[in-house]
Amino acid sequence: MTLKDTHILHGWTDWEVNGNGHTYSGLDSGLLLWAIINAILFILILGGNILTILALRTCRNLRSVISNLFILSLAMSDFIVGISLPYHVAFYMGSDLGRVRGYCLLRFFLFICACCVSILTLISIAVDRYIAVIYALHYRRYMTRRMAYVIITFNWCLGACVALIPIFWNNWKEAQECEFDEVLSPWYVAGIITPAFIVIWICMLMVYWRIMREASKQAKRLRHSVIYDAAHTGASLHPDWKSVQIVVFIMGSFTICWLPFFGVAIAQLFQMCRSNSIFYKTAFSLAMTNSALNPIIYSWKNTTFRKAFAQTLCCCRRLPRHAHDLSTLPEVPNCPKVALPEKPSRILEEPPAMMPETCTTVLPTKSLSISIHCTEINQ
Repeated sequence: MTLKDTHILHGWTDWEVNGNGHTYSGLDSGLLLWAIINAILFILILGGNILTILALRTCRNLRSVISNLFILSLAMSDFIVGISLPYHVAFYMGSDLGRVRGYCLLRFFLFICACCVSILTLISIAVDRYIAVIYALHYRRYMTRRMAYVIITFNWCLGACVALIPIFWNNWKEAQECEFDEVLSPWYVAGIITPAFIVIWICMLMVYWRIMREASKQAKRLRHSVIYDAAHTGASLHPDWKSVQIVVFIMGSFTICWLPFFGVAIAQLFQMCRSNSIFYKTAFSLAMTNSALNPIIYSWKNTTFRKAFAQTLCCCRRLPRHAHDLSTLPEVPNCPKVALPEKPSRILEEPPAMMPETCTTVLPTKSLSISIHCTEINQ
């Protein structure tokens, strides 16, 4: 394959011939549009996750919540996805990065490691939420701060180990281009990456389905108890339907973003699709969109996080000019405190960050209902 053929495959056009040989002067319109889309994703990913990290860093009440450690880990992994995105796109812009073995393998390491940690953190959040809902009264026994750190450390170590495999076992010598389907071994994609995604997807579906069932049970108990205000029943959607909406939103966004990418990866094994085709580029952009949606799903949909975001932005505008790192950021003294959900449907409506710290168990009796509230004790 000649240099001209390589650049044509990557979208370079408008070739001219001069005394020195071939040169190129333009980009294909489709490749340019894809680059613009990734630039927008880059801004959204970095903006949303940086804001989440700053809110968790500057707000004492948010830091004291154990489950917010998973949100912080998720934001950090998605932030790495964001900063590695321009590096990945640069390989399609006519640069010579793909000719250097170290640069090529670094591309795969950053992308695989960050995405693996992000996906592993999503299942960790789901399990944390499951324990908080199903075993609410024993949550503090099972999910301690030390346990959360162990899980987060395991996720990062596992993600790094999975990403290190292509560094030592790859098809670099036989590859003509620095592409996934040429550099990565088929057994790595078919035997490790794809099965791991399928297992995680099934586990997330089962966990959230179980949580939705428990939320429905609590909604039925509250509808038959005296502490459930009848006026609230007509004020909004049915609690059970809200639970279904939240599960569909979480699983739907995860599936739509990642399923096409792994579908394209399987198609590449059978040589039905190339890494520089429009199908791969579209699937890749959808997968990156998941890192932009995670702050919305797990942080911005929560009113407590939104208030912390607003206060963080106000504090950042008042920072002195010499404040250039996180250590100089002031503490936010009046962060909104965790509030008890008003309805059982809020079990799923609130993001997983806040659920484990506040739970309600209703024990109906013949004459009255007993409401047991368990609230997180700040460490």
